[in-house]
Amino acid sequence: MKHKIRFSALAVKLLMGAIVFGLLMCLFNIVTGYNYFKKQMEAMYATINCQLAKTGSSYIEGDYISDWLENGPDEHWGSANEKLQELTETGELAFIYVTVIAPDYKSRTYIFDTINELVSSEEYKIIPFGKVSSLEKKEASYIENLRLVIEEGASYSSFVYNKTGGHVTTAVPVYDSEKNVVAIMSAVKPMNEVKLYRTNYLRSAIWTAIILTLVFLIIYTSSLYFGVIKPIVLINGETIHFAEYHGELTGILKKIKNHDEIGTLAKSVEKMSIDMNRYISDLTHATAEKERLGAELGVATHIQAEMLPRVFPPYENHPELELYATMEPAKEVGGDFYDFFMIDDDHFAVVVGDVSGKGVPAALFMVIAKTLLKDAAMHSDSPADIFSRVNDILCEGNESGLFVTCWLGILTISSGELQFANAGHNPPVFFHDGNYSYLNSKPNLMLAAMPGMKYATHSMSMTSGDRLFIYTDGVTEATDKENELYGEERLLNILKMTTGMSSKEILSFVRDDIEGFVNGAAQFDDITMLEMAVKK
Repeated sequence: MKHKIRFSALAVKLLMGAIVFGLLMCLFNIVTGYNYFKKQMEAMYATINCQLAKTGSSYIEGDYISDWLENGPDEHWGSANEKLQELTETGELAFIYVTVIAPDYKSRTYIFDTINELVSSEEYKIIPFGKVSSLEKKEASYIENLRLVIEEGASYSSFVYNKTGGHVTTAVPVYDSEKNVVAIMSAVKPMNEVKLYRTNYLRSAIWTAIILTLVFLIIYTSSLYFGVIKPIVLINGETIHFAEYHGELTGILKKIKNHDEIGTLAKSVEKMSIDMNRYISDLTHATAEKERLGAELGVATHIQAEMLPRVFPPYENHPELELYATMEPAKEVGGDFYDFFMIDDDHFAVVVGDVSGKGVPAALFMVIAKTLLKDAAMHSDSPADIFSRVNDILCEGNESGLFVTCWLGILTISSGELQFANAGHNPPVFFHDGNYSYLNSKPNLMLAAMPGMKYATHSMSMTSGDRLFIYTDGVTEATDKENELYGEERLLNILKMTTGMSSKEILSFVRDDIEGFVNGAAQFDDITMLEMAVKK
């Protein structure tokens, strides 16, 4: 009787699991098919609408637009308007409108506007020539798309869905004779067929998926019962007997004739007592060890975080210095580090380093390197001398072969002179007089690579408003799922968009851009960033 109850419970669970899986598979097929259908429909409409929009843009001579804005429409404008209206009707478009975007992207001026008579109503009226419309309430993505068209000559399509099916809007650039983008041509095409296509597709897809799922469930549940459920019930009963009667078996497992993993499992039950006891003992020990290591790594992570300066702004008595820094290890602990400190009342040191390797060894080497650098900086104001002294010490007994790339700068606050040295590190990004550029200097060998190395000190001047963005290669070598690098060019371009931001806002903005670029790909390297500004 007990065996029957156990069998029924197991059968219900496995068969219900099979049914649920079948239903999920059915739903997955429908959703996947619909998404593919939607993608294809969008691609079709986008292609057609883009061709129509480009055809419309060819009707407009861009050289006339500035004259029209200054003197009003003329016969050329009238001819182009007639062609655009004809294209609106023959291309079954809802609207075509051509606008000139203000340089600050806060408004646009209408040059052409046509409406298909099939959609004309009191709600939709032709916007007159020269009307200025504000863009300040538009979403950031909308403005960004306008920038792509104006600044890069790209085209884009956006889709809106509603009860009648929706519409697609395609924007393409309008060029003058010198290939400059002078306006944007936007074409709006209704997607009336989408609603009918979608209904027909879903109806046929649902019935097909249901029939295939039912056939699958009948075949699968039958094979599941005779090939899996029944043998497992016998094994389950035998293992219960095994536990209750101290290893005594009934011999019922001989009825299992499977030549697969279940058959192998049945033959292995006789060894279960010894193997299970050994396994439980080993598992208990391994679990305890893992928990201990996890706790120790947690403490190590906390300790490493506390070793890095975390008070921002750093010095209340030096408001001319604005600084913010972050370090994100790829593992529980990492080899990246940053530091900043006052050497005396007029000299401020900032350092960013990256130890080769990952994990605990790199973290330990990082602690040593950071401590030595700060100690050496307290006895010398020359970055080259500091590197030479620290390099020789790190080389002593470095049997693990670790090394550290490092960038060290010492700012004389009173004069604005910045002396710096580069030990094989990425060049920082320097902002001066409205321009962003890499602070390229010939880098010396990384620290701990070879004793007796000489390092060079470079000098530059920082004035009010100048900024310095220092980072490790975890930034530029961040990779997306296609193994494409984030790269120095993308970093420089994103920093050009941070004008007016604080140091903290800049680091957050760059980090968000990195997250968007990698799009969920695993982080394989520590990411450290430090941004310093001089404000006098």
